[in-house]
Amino acid sequence: LYGSMLSMYITNFKLANMNSVGKRTSLSPTSKTKLLLSSLLSSYLVQLIGLTLLFIFTIFVIKVDYGNLCLVLLLSILGVFAGLSLGIAIATKLKTSEGAKTGVLISITMLWCFLAGMTGITMKYVIDKNIPLLNIINPANMITDGFYSLYYYTYLNRFYFNIISLIIFSIIMILISLNDLIRRQYDSI
Repeated sequence: LYGSMLSMYITNFKLANMNSVGKRTSLSPTSKTKLLLSSLLSSYLVQLIGLTLLFIFTIFVIKVDYGNLCLVLLLSILGVFAGLSLGIAIATKLKTSEGAKTGVLISITMLWCFLAGMTGITMKYVIDKNIPLLNIINPANMITDGFYSLYYYTYLNRFYFNIISLIIFSIIMILISLNDLIRRQYDSI
């Protein structure tokens, strides 16, 4: 999910209220949709390179056995995409400085990771028992729950539910971003 920092940073360069580069790109004849999707694609490629290096290191140097590597890679790739789409949504939705956006983004991801049980597994069970909807819409929980379901369960129904949930989350974040970018106009430019 911390790939969202990269996509937020790149998206901020496309916004006219953030810097002079954004002013020039907002006046260009290129559509806002193409600008958003190109920044998402570039961020995604950088994150995939990092993910590939991580898997190469863990598989060949540390000798980690992931079991079903294809499903682990699928979940990881979709988790990266969810993080990137979150970064773009935060960058386009908040009308504040880059530092404030970074603070909000870190706060959101840390809260989600805490609620997903990444700081202590008991929190995940407390949330699942008392507020299950919160963990259903939490992308950090979708990722960790996907890994748990690969490790503990023989059936993959829960895994595929998390995969579909990550895809839906990513699409919603991108649609929110596109909606905000398309409607945004600057009178002072």
